[in-house]
Amino acid sequence: MSQLHRAFARTAARRQHLDQGNLLRSLTLVINAVPGGINLGQGVCDLDTPKPLVDGALASIGGGDRQLYTPYAGLPELRAAIAKKLQRHNGLPYEAANVAVCTGSSGAFFAAGMTLIEPGDEVVLFEPFYSYHWSTTPLFGAKPVAVALDRDTLAFDPAALKRVLSPRTRAVVVNTPGNPSGKVWSRAELDALAAVLDGSDVLVLTDEVYEYMCFDGRKHVSPASVPGLAERTLTMNSFSKTYSVTGWRIGFLAGPAAIVEKCGIVFDQMEVCAARPMQRGVQRALEQLPDSYYTDLQAGYEKKRDAFCAALRDAGFAFVPPQGAYYVLADYRKVFGDVEPHPAVLQMIERVRINAVPGHLFHSRPDGVRTMRFQFAVDWPVLEEAMARLRSLAR
Repeated sequence: MSQLHRAFARTAARRQHLDQGNLLRSLTLVINAVPGGINLGQGVCDLDTPKPLVDGALASIGGGDRQLYTPYAGLPELRAAIAKKLQRHNGLPYEAANVAVCTGSSGAFFAAGMTLIEPGDEVVLFEPFYSYHWSTTPLFGAKPVAVALDRDTLAFDPAALKRVLSPRTRAVVVNTPGNPSGKVWSRAELDALAAVLDGSDVLVLTDEVYEYMCFDGRKHVSPASVPGLAERTLTMNSFSKTYSVTGWRIGFLAGPAAIVEKCGIVFDQMEVCAARPMQRGVQRALEQLPDSYYTDLQAGYEKKRDAFCAALRDAGFAFVPPQGAYYVLADYRKVFGDVEPHPAVLQMIERVRINAVPGHLFHSRPDGVRTMRFQFAVDWPVLEEAMARLRSLAR
């Protein structure tokens, strides 16, 4: 069939911005077709999956469970295990009723947005922002609004937020540790955020996927644990990065039980439920993995950050060292010249067979952006080869 029927000539206005295409995914296809190519673009996190996850999923598939729908908010045992994790690691006084299991943090964000955000609302994102938060917001019928973090320090500026707040502001999204910048929000910054929002009915939606990857002695602070934010915050998270299971699509949202229930009902319309075997795997990991797993994860990623940043610096890139997560957003002008990000990435693929994500995807106004985002969540042999190739750019 070569031509669409005229019945398909019109698509919903709320999704037409997606017709621009997804450079992140298209560049992944490009690097996958390059012999010996190394993908440091999409954060696929191709490390070993902890054994309890695999064992739990296989036990479910192999007869431990009948393979039926789970409750739309997730298996009761998994919800209870997540609540215990939130109590132990995040200081949140949550029970199972405060948790709904979703298909990753992306599914949680979509369910929350469809539950709480009306067409015409505004949603504030801190720039550089996670591009999927920006591109998903219009699907709610809402307008994303950018507030820039400090260019040199990534610090939050309360005055900048105050300038964009309006009667249409419905939510503020906090991503900590942040993708793509690696910013970790401090308790003082979250206190300042609470002061700005005091007296308003603005929601705080958080994405805490990289919570166990905070560096240089920093500690992850869940916004919902901060007085002044606790009552207005809905926490979203995923196990994709913590357990290296990006393809499993198991995450959750947590907050006031009445709102979590409403979001769960919306998620039911979206997905019915998350996959039962994957839920069982995550449940077993939460129940069996010791706290040392999470501290070792943090230490391992910090070591990789230090090594990778040294290689980038030697190659001529400029950047703010990431405070957390596993990304580096780097200025490439001394390496590839004053060209736009997409051609710069293509140039890097051609010269050293390494991929990255063009940095303009993380900004509301792409003009003048001269950065690319690298991810270092790969095995050491792959990372060492990538670092050697990057250093060769300086020769």
